[in-house]
Amino acid sequence: MPQAIRLPGVRILHLEPALQQRTLALSGQPLRWMTHVLLLRSGRATLSFDGEELRMEAPALVLIPPAEHRRLTVQAGARGDLLSASGEQLSSALGDEPETPALRTMLSSLTLAPDLERPLLTRLETLISLLADEQGEDRPASNMATDALLRLLCLSLWRVAGRFDANPGVNGDGLTILQRFRQVVEAEFRRHRPIRYYAERLGITTDRLHAIATRHLQRSPLDLVHDRLLQEALQRLERSPASIQAISDSLNFKDPAHFSRFVKRRTGQAPAQYRLSLRKTAEQPASAPQFQYHEWP
Repeated sequence: MPQAIRLPGVRILHLEPALQQRTLALSGQPLRWMTHVLLLRSGRATLSFDGEELRMEAPALVLIPPAEHRRLTVQAGARGDLLSASGEQLSSALGDEPETPALRTMLSSLTLAPDLERPLLTRLETLISLLADEQGEDRPASNMATDALLRLLCLSLWRVAGRFDANPGVNGDGLTILQRFRQVVEAEFRRHRPIRYYAERLGITTDRLHAIATRHLQRSPLDLVHDRLLQEALQRLERSPASIQAISDSLNFKDPAHFSRFVKRRTGQAPAQYRLSLRKTAEQPASAPQFQYHEWP
């Protein structure tokens, strides 16, 4: 059973492995007006919002700003922590520092950080554990300790979200930008954004983004976005009983014909043909792109 720990303005839900999946509504009171951080340590989870789904696999972190109609589904066997903080508590923690505006901007955006490295995962686990330790006892300066720990947590999220450098396009070999690009793509690929949108989110030009992607991955940014969209489309065709039109609508294609052309252009098979080939040969999947989304840095 999930174990909830509450502090003034803070709620921590420890998610232990269970035999069945669990669904948590993030839109009811009092969670509706809180910012949520899910640290997924093992297993899988899905965030549903605005008719879309954001799927994640451990080790991963997702930052979920306040919004209506958001639901978190944690698969059987998954383990993690869900920390929720009120706006008032976050304002107290962030204070009025030079970094505060950037931190507020970060907290207002849905952000997925996949494939967390072990040192960062351990750091986040420690901060959440220390926050949980502040509950249940009448400790001196507990509010001050809570603010300090929340500020450290927000700074860690800021760094993992790639927003720590004021101008990340100036330094480095581009791998940091690619990692940030992947995070934005994960949150936005269903919306069919132009590449200009991604470049603006990263604070660089479209030419700079194209040069980095082609140099490191030999693929254009548009190809990378389409790879992610195709991966999602094929997973739904394989695992979901939904109709072709329903899958097309869920991925925001203009119409099923457009969806069919997209899949056929990249796999050589229309969606219906792809499904039929899976039924005929269960052990040998149909054509798939050689470059896999998980090969991004």
